[in-house]
Amino acid sequence: MQSERKRLEAAVSDETIEALRRRITELDQLVRQLNQSGLDNARAQLLLARKRAELEDFINRGQRCQDRSNGTTTTRITRHG
Repeated sequence: MQSERKRLEAAVSDETIEALRRRITELDQLVRQLNQSGLDNARAQLLLARKRAELEDFINRGQRCQDRSNGTTTTRITRHG
């Protein structure tokens, strides 16, 4: 068992080991980029949600002002999600 393992270790060249190390480094960098992309996407989603809420608030305030001026009432439709 031991001799087979040593034979296999000897068969793996230094070049192969270096190639594997380079590939691992590339994969680590890719993982970091994907993680950063995920954070950027989360930030963008949060910004969009905030802007949507601001716009809905602006529209709702405009509706209330309009309702007061003509004495009508409106049914407000609330979107979730």
